[in-house]
Amino acid sequence: MSTIKEVRRLGVALTVFTLVGGGLFVGPEAASAQTCIEDVWKAHGNNQGLTCEANDVTLSSATNISISAGGSCDPDTGVCRCFAGEMVTFTADFAMTLTTQARYDVGFYIATDGDPNDDGALTGTCSATASLLGNTSNFAQLDAAPDVCGDVTSTNNPVLVEATITTLCPSTPGEQLQLPFATTWRQPGSNEVCSGTGDGPAADNDVFPGSPSKCNTGTLAIDIFSEPVSLVVTKDALTPSVPETGGSATFMVTVQNTAATLPLTLTSLSDVPFGDITSTHGDPLAPLSVTATTCIADGNPATCELNGTIPAGGSCSCTFTANVPAGDFPGSHTDTVTGCATNAINPTPTCDDDPAEVLYSDVEQPPSLTKTPSPNCQIDVTYNVVVNNGSAQDGLTLNTLSDNVYGVITSAHDAVLSSTCAVPQTIAPAGNYACSFVARINSCSVSVVDIVTGTATDDDGANYTVTGQATVVVSVVGTTP
Repeated sequence: MSTIKEVRRLGVALTVFTLVGGGLFVGPEAASAQTCIEDVWKAHGNNQGLTCEANDVTLSSATNISISAGGSCDPDTGVCRCFAGEMVTFTADFAMTLTTQARYDVGFYIATDGDPNDDGALTGTCSATASLLGNTSNFAQLDAAPDVCGDVTSTNNPVLVEATITTLCPSTPGEQLQLPFATTWRQPGSNEVCSGTGDGPAADNDVFPGSPSKCNTGTLAIDIFSEPVSLVVTKDALTPSVPETGGSATFMVTVQNTAATLPLTLTSLSDVPFGDITSTHGDPLAPLSVTATTCIADGNPATCELNGTIPAGGSCSCTFTANVPAGDFPGSHTDTVTGCATNAINPTPTCDDDPAEVLYSDVEQPPSLTKTPSPNCQIDVTYNVVVNNGSAQDGLTLNTLSDNVYGVITSAHDAVLSSTCAVPQTIAPAGNYACSFVARINSCSVSVVDIVTGTATDDDGANYTVTGQATVVVSVVGTTP
């Protein structure tokens, strides 16, 4: 477009398109951006509605597309893509094609509201642009000054008007961008002075048809296709389970770039509760420490590396090993990794996360029982009984306590004079139960060896029998008179 480039050097301003509202956004001046072609037509004293049934001039194509924001064009293939659901700004040469004899004061309207009325840019919210010297490469003008709007004849057909448009990229990946439009022109005999789109009310906009039929509506498909801007993070536990006392587990993380054209830059890989998984940290023996990782690469593109590049359609992966804290069987430990990345178009990170679960396996830890005699040598002996729960995870139920010499020790009878022992008893993880009983020895010169036996069940249903032994030696020391 050498003519346009030369005009720019001469200081003539091109039509500038600005963001106006939701949906499709185009427009050279803010005032005219609120009117569609029928509004302008009626603002010039025309009461009859437009029919736009002629096809004298149509918006036939958009070429030389260049995306400046919200997407990119492949310099080799020429394929242009915008990011699904985001704003895209592009510049293109719009061809207004003549199908009959010369027509005057040509221009076009673009619906800025997504065309909810399904009539192109006939009604609704629109913005207009005219063929002007500053934006048309093959500009022709059959009318004398002060007319400034371009005309189209057989010698400059089609008219190529350069415009910059900001619009919403289709939300469905792979969908083509569509522009609802209305073209306008005037036939011989109706070619009054056209001063352009103006900067005031609709009546100041001279880009309107010469009669109700001298306009054409439609939708122009632009060679820009939407693509997703996202990454997919997947986390798998390579270690299926750890003991309920805790243990080491290894995980694999994969980050996939689902974009079709744009590479991503990985900015973070963080796990809850393990933290940054791209480096080792913490006490190697302590829970929640990352003890090993392959997430940092030395130029290996297949391994995730912070500030590294993931090509479009590509992925990277890493593994890390961390200490899973203790938990109770049959439960599990779940943690979630989040990966974030940016692209050259959008500096705001795009993130995704995925959890992984490690099961706890049961660890049987039998309880222990100790028995000690009271330190005093006496006929009535007090025995202290302690039942220890050796598990830090499982609760314990003490069911019975008995002595091979004295029988049941949880109540007074026969040689058992008194007892503080009682069953059943619930013993917390890593806790204990202590009691005592007093038994009478009827001989003063004897060694009594007896054993206390207890039975217990943990809260996982495991049954245990524990014993404790004590020896009491009773002797009489006399003096010779």
